[in-house]
Amino acid sequence: MATSHVRRWRVRRRCRPSYDGGPFCAHARGWSVACGTHVRRLDPWDDEATRIQGTDGGARHGTDVDDEVVDGGAITALWTSEDGETSAMASRNGVLKGFGAQWRVHHVPTCVCAARCDVDKRVVVVGCADGSVMAWTVEEKARRALPMGGTKQAHQGPVHAIDVDETQGTAVSVGQDGCVRFWSWKGNQLVHVHVEQGHDAAATDVDVWAEEHTAVSVARDGTAVVWDLDTRKPKRTVVADEEALETVAFLPSEWRDAVEENERGTGKRKKGNARNQGKVPSTVWYWTGGDQGKLRLWDACTGNCVAQTEVEGAMAGDGILRIQLVKEKKQLVCATTDGRVLCYQFFYNPKEEGRVYTLQLVHQLVGNNEEIVDLRFLAGKEEETLLAAATNSTHIHVYRTTNLDCVATLIGHQHTVLCLDVATIGNQKSLVASGSKDQTLKIWTLESNVLRYQGSCVATGEGHMGAVGAVAFAHPKGGQVDFVATAGADRLLKVWSLQPLAEERKEDMEIDLSPLALKATASIAAHDKEINTVAVAPNNLYLATGSLDKTVRVWKMPHLSLHVALKGHRRGIWSVHFSPIDKVLASASGDRTIRLWNLADGSCIRTLEGHTSSVLKCQFVSYGTQILSVGADGLLKHWEVRNGECISTFDEHEDKVWALCSNREEQMLASGGGDSTIQIWRDETEQEEKKAQEEEVTRVMKEQELSNALKQRRFDAAAKIAFELDRPHNLLSVCTELLSMEDEPLQLLTPLVCDWSGDKLAKALEFVRDWTTNKRHCHIGQKVFQAILQTKSSEEIMKVPGIESLLEAIKPYTERHYSRIVRLIQSTFLLDMALASMNVLEADGVEEIHGGDAVVEPADPPDLGGSPVAFKRVRSGISV
Repeated sequence: MATSHVRRWRVRRRCRPSYDGGPFCAHARGWSVACGTHVRRLDPWDDEATRIQGTDGGARHGTDVDDEVVDGGAITALWTSEDGETSAMASRNGVLKGFGAQWRVHHVPTCVCAARCDVDKRVVVVGCADGSVMAWTVEEKARRALPMGGTKQAHQGPVHAIDVDETQGTAVSVGQDGCVRFWSWKGNQLVHVHVEQGHDAAATDVDVWAEEHTAVSVARDGTAVVWDLDTRKPKRTVVADEEALETVAFLPSEWRDAVEENERGTGKRKKGNARNQGKVPSTVWYWTGGDQGKLRLWDACTGNCVAQTEVEGAMAGDGILRIQLVKEKKQLVCATTDGRVLCYQFFYNPKEEGRVYTLQLVHQLVGNNEEIVDLRFLAGKEEETLLAAATNSTHIHVYRTTNLDCVATLIGHQHTVLCLDVATIGNQKSLVASGSKDQTLKIWTLESNVLRYQGSCVATGEGHMGAVGAVAFAHPKGGQVDFVATAGADRLLKVWSLQPLAEERKEDMEIDLSPLALKATASIAAHDKEINTVAVAPNNLYLATGSLDKTVRVWKMPHLSLHVALKGHRRGIWSVHFSPIDKVLASASGDRTIRLWNLADGSCIRTLEGHTSSVLKCQFVSYGTQILSVGADGLLKHWEVRNGECISTFDEHEDKVWALCSNREEQMLASGGGDSTIQIWRDETEQEEKKAQEEEVTRVMKEQELSNALKQRRFDAAAKIAFELDRPHNLLSVCTELLSMEDEPLQLLTPLVCDWSGDKLAKALEFVRDWTTNKRHCHIGQKVFQAILQTKSSEEIMKVPGIESLLEAIKPYTERHYSRIVRLIQSTFLLDMALASMNVLEADGVEEIHGGDAVVEPADPPDLGGSPVAFKRVRSGISV
């Protein structure tokens, strides 16, 4: 339950741009995707990204990785081993990194288009944009890349793909010229052994199956050629139906071990156009993907298409860039041209007519959400919380908030979706309303299956003459939602009745695939300019609209009669929100302010100022006692309604923030904007207060233990507690007590210092730095510093983080203290000289020089030992 003192919001999940359609690899440990100059390693089964490594040597948005610094060009080629332990990458400027080494392909920067590795022999084979195919072997100890030769401009155009057979030490490359070239490395040389003109158009990908001594290449002319690696001749050519193929991957035979030979002939299969040029084993099946966005499984022996799956959410022109198989998990992972990575589980299902093999989508990564324009929480199955996002596209993505996996895509709008709203009806089901630039309103429902959700459009409202930029559901009453309101660029406010939708659910009629046509029960020209926002009062009796004409207008239902017009903002209105308990309305404007209005008389009761740019969204939280707002300055602000004070400000976005919403319990927030990032926030007030109470109890107990240890003169235990509490003054008390004892103080201090290592040693040096700068405690600091220098080796001291800055801070004060002591000691010789000139000093220890002039010499030179110490002198007896 929300409380009136919700203050501490913390970001717990982020969905950042992570993939832009570049190279990617799937392996047993997750996915490696290239985004610009860095590679992001993701585990789709975990809540967060596990590792990010970049060609500029820096970690991005995740755990740091110890990588070499490489010229920061965009990554154009990427390879990882099946276990995910070994990787190699190449950048646009021709820099390679793999096996712990980095080097440049040519003296002149050359884009590397493809890279493959032989892990056992530590060989890296690459293909470049100039048609060159080259290889290197990397020394394990020296981490140095040694060239193995190759052929410059072997292909007449860029090399598109390379694959290797590690068992035979061979490689196959394909390129823009449609040729398939075979390579072999014998000893330490990469040798070109054969070439075939396999395709009439650009060959895009090749896959090698070492166990079967077979390779398959695909091209944009729609052909897939199966090759015999022993003879280096084609065995079969299969032609797809008017599809430019971009990627290919063999289906492992162990995935089909349960298939009976007679069952393989069952099921309706789509035939392909095949030319038989040799005997092909019946076990050779392969997947292809192309510009039509379809995953197809082919039998190389017969040339038939065994299975076919269309990629979810693919639009016209969205093709498949890359297919990879994760053998351990029986999963197929593909990347699409619109920046998505989809993971499918492979199933054998002979009972379903026409589909012997099926793929079930289990994970989906949306690599780039573009600009986030609106967000809404909605309820999923088993109290699961979902998040619907409008992302400046025709699709609406629905994410699981625990790991931001895209679990559904709502497809139906013909133009960009601009606004969203959600209402919860009976049985915790959610209705989603969306408005778009296609001038329509759509109502959606979500149905859950085993792993994901299926969205369907159940109703459509048509009648606006411009883009629908604002939508709001009525508040549910008795598990039903009576109406939905829309407004937009045509300056019209419309109210749509949802009664036909409720009646259809009650009658439990057979599902009609066509959505219902909603009718507008009321419509009015509400403003003089475009309407940006609409809100419904908690009692469903009033509507509020905000427009670029700088006014907020409140309308009375059901006939939309004007109740009050609120004027005072100097620029357009971007957001309005009703208080859940008071007759108060909040409005956010481009004039950088939030105004609170009294709905009874239309007066402005408070103005909240603090944003440095337009305020784009606001909403009441904590039972109307507080307000959250976001703006074009990228800030999220938390306000107290009672006094208009800004409680806290959060700067987590890098661009304007368009979207802000909270869940029903107000324990979770979501924000998004122009930086293409979705932030999931959680209210951690209770957790932090509980943690603070626990820390306070621990602190009191430790302080008592410290007091007892000091009284019992257990200095080791007292010093340990002082370190735990980070109390330099308590440690100073311990050291002072030790040094004040009559015995040799350094001998007592040394055992205490010997136990300091790692973080304790670093803290002790910080304390010494602070003590040395204080005239009252400098002698204690110098004694402790002397003990540290005597007991710790220089290697151990130099491992302390920030040791250089610590020593630089200690050195000048140490020199200053030393100089002061020297001056004091020298000044004491004035008395000796005066007494000697008066002949009142005894002869012992005094040397008569030049008729009675006495010179008193120090017995030993000053010995700092790491800190200033007093001169030792033998003073003669004095008789008066």
